[in-house]
Order: sequence, then structure tokens, then C-alpha cells
Amino acid sequence: MTVATISLTELIADSALLTRVDRKYLLPVSQLPELQDRLYGSARALEIDGLTWFSYRSCYHDTPGLGCYLAAGRRRRRRFKARTREYLHSSQSWLEVKTRGPRGSTVKDRIERRSNSDELSLAELSWLTRTLTDRHIDSPAAVTLIPSLITSYQRRTLQITSRDHEPPTRMTIDVGLACKLPPEAPGGSLIVQFDQYAFVETKGGPRPSEADRTLWAMGYRPQGLSKYGLGVATLRPDVPALKWHHLLDVCLAA
Repeated sequence: MTVATISLTELIADSALLTRVDRKYLLPVSQLPELQDRLYGSARALEIDGLTWFSYRSCYHDTPGLGCYLAAGRRRRRRFKARTREYLHSSQSWLEVKTRGPRGSTVKDRIERRSNSDELSLAELSWLTRTLTDRHIDSPAAVTLIPSLITSYQRRTLQITSRDHEPPTRMTIDVGLACKLPPEAPGGSLIVQFDQYAFVETKGGPRPSEADRTLWAMGYRPQGLSKYGLGVATLRPDVPALKWHHLLDVCLAA
């Protein structure tokens, strides 16, 4: 079944959603055709240059002691996640930082990069420090950030319109996830792949969206998913798995 499409300009105009509530779901890849069928008529896929699936590469940055990973795993309120992201189809690269907003929302700040290096420049570290200060998060740790995990995957982005005339929301579907430690990490360049799973995320307001209700009807509920958390918990046995231990058991048992 062919899905309708939407341009990047339209998607940004209708649902930029840099401040939003994220709900994350783990599905077997085999369930994606059913998800697409259920969303038929309410979903439009982002299309750029005739493509609706795009290759992403992200490098997560953390302190030498993995302070960001530990803060997320222990559900610290004032935490952040920093990463560089490459859109391989367009050669664009961004530095992004995610923080927690009010009522469980996620706030994303980002700047475009001029380099594809995994190392952050002094100017980028300075921007991170200012951004974290603006978000009322202690920022001294920003200057110690180093590459900690590299992920790659294929993504499809959908705009979902509700039958109840709610504002449009987004859904991202990530498949073919591979997580790799950088060469300087303990153990070297270890890699793990999660080809059998789709990492699905809805991005909208505080109320569950049409996309969420569709996933619930299929028997799926939001989970505490994190590609960074899953990758570190899998590849770094020297650190605790924390809240990702159940996810780790599910993914590695398949």
C-alpha cells in the first residue's frame, strides 16, 4: 500500500515540534506493514528527492564517567543528552542537545555544524554550555564531553493527522539500528545490531495522539527507550544497565 507524501517545507510549517512530548515504542519489524495499514489515510511520509527512507548517523557525547548516561538511567530531573547528527542523504550535520521541559516534554536545541568530525570544537562546547545554562542545568560538565557512542539507522518520518481535528503530530520509524563504541572507548570499536526491531517514536502534545492510539490498539505501550541507553548498556558491561535492563533482556533475547 502506497503512503501519501509531504515535503520538508510543509512538515516544518505544520509540525516543527522542537518542544514536544515523546512517546517511544519497540515493535518487531514484521509489524510495520500492519502499522502502515492502520495509519492509511491519516499519514503522510516525508519525501525528499523521491526518497522516503533516510540514513542517519549520530555520535553521542558524554563525560568520561558517562554522567549523562547515568543521570538518564537514574531518572535525574536536570539531565541532558548531547549528540551530533548527520543526515547522510543531504550531507547536513547538526549539534543537538535535549533537555527536559515542563509536564514531561522534551526540548531540543540545535545548531548546524561545518564539520563532520565526531570531536566537538571549542565554539560548539561553548554553545552547549550557554544552552544548558539557559535551560537551568549545571553546565560545567559540557566542556568535558567526548564521543561515547555512534549509532546508524534508516528513518522514515510521518506526519499524522487526527480524525478528531487535533493538531498534526509526527511519528518516526527507525530500522536497522547499529550501535558502535568509538575506538578510544574501553574495549575498542565494539558494535551491536538490532535489525529485528523498529524503534517507533511519536512526537506531539501532552495528550496521546492518533498515532499513539493506533499503537495501543495493536497492543503496544510506551517504553523508556533510548538508543544511547541501549547501546551503552549492551556494549559497556563495566557500567550498570539501570532502567534499560529489561529492554536489554528483550532485545538480546531475540
